Amino acid sequence: MENNQKTKNSSTRNQFFFLTFTHTILDSYANLFPHLQPRLLANLASATTRNSFAGILISVYSLFSSLGQVFFGWLSDRVRTIHFITFGVAFTVIGLGLVSLVPSTTIVIMLLAIGGTGVAAFHPQATTYAGALAAETRGMGISIFLTGGNIGRAIGPVVLLLIPYRLGYGHLIWEMIPGLLVALSVPIILKFEHGLDLTASTRVLSHVGKTQRESFWIVAQPHLFPLIVLFVVASFRTVTGIGLENFLSIYLNDLNYSDQKRSLVIALYIFAGSMGIMGSGWVLSRVHTLILLLFSLVVAPPLLYVALHTQGITSLVFLFLGNVVLSSSITLNIIVAQIILRGHENIASSFMMGASWGVGGLLNLIVGALADKYGLPIVLDWLVMVPLMVSPLVIFLRSQPDLSNPKSD
Repeated sequence: MENNQKTKNSSTRNQFFFLTFTHTILDSYANLFPHLQPRLLANLASATTRNSFAGILISVYSLFSSLGQVFFGWLSDRVRTIHFITFGVAFTVIGLGLVSLVPSTTIVIMLLAIGGTGVAAFHPQATTYAGALAAETRGMGISIFLTGGNIGRAIGPVVLLLIPYRLGYGHLIWEMIPGLLVALSVPIILKFEHGLDLTASTRVLSHVGKTQRESFWIVAQPHLFPLIVLFVVASFRTVTGIGLENFLSIYLNDLNYSDQKRSLVIALYIFAGSMGIMGSGWVLSRVHTLILLLFSLVVAPPLLYVALHTQGITSLVFLFLGNVVLSSSITLNIIVAQIILRGHENIASSFMMGASWGVGGLLNLIVGALADKYGLPIVLDWLVMVPLMVSPLVIFLRSQPDLSNPKSD
């Protein structure tokens, strides 16, 4: 019996790490977009409307990749299948692998929609599976899972673009092969589909010897205001995160950075995000939740502002530190929402990872339009200050669970 338990634990651990690896691969392809932005704009936009067009592309991709997670979160709470992960990886690889190779705006938008749909299908259920596989260490498990994705987002595009940058973008077709192989491996390796308890707690109703989940509105209605506040904070933090990630690529291209150097700076910025998320898994159990959230919103803006107004190593250090701090509150948003919406963890994940990121992406339409009117450098200065503007809202979350104190749940 002891051997069976060890085998089960080993299998669970292996599946968790493969799921995290799959997240790394998916986000490697999903984050090709900001690296390819300057090429897309050069092919499809005029100089006077370039930033506005960039805002449109960011918004389209965010609409499908992020807001689409709300639909897939709702669907995966009702239809439990591993193929959300399988097709999520495949669609992302196909959409983003082909997007830079077509000369038509319409086809580019269609491919961004396909790739975004893949991202949206993957994340809600995969995030919930990761937390369930981690069991008692849910906070650290989700942090590791998210960090795997962020490492893919940071390093993956740089690796995938090594050959295309040197030999031509047509070679991106061959770069699709590893991602498609991972997609085909998902249903072979991940076998937990119906044998895993996905709930963040045991809040269920007993009904004729079975467990019956409370309806979404019964669970959510008493907590609508804090959920809205959490959502607004996450959305406006994401305006800065997504906006800087994409428009910084354009800004560096304007400063005549080479493709490789520009991609490395973007990679550093995103890698800093992964470090912030990873570190938060440890910090969450030691620092009061609201203090960590407030620290993230107040300290990150001045660090990022300094990064934009310095050069060389100094700029890179402040850029790194700024996104470490900004990203340190992402995990707590997800877990607090999952605790509030017990029994509806996929929807909670989709709102905090999907809808908030989608709204943040859509608001970059405004960022792009303002950049065409006032200039990109000025608008980037405004952009990094957005988290500071929403930081007073944290006071409305003071009654929510403190993740550093298990008794507060």
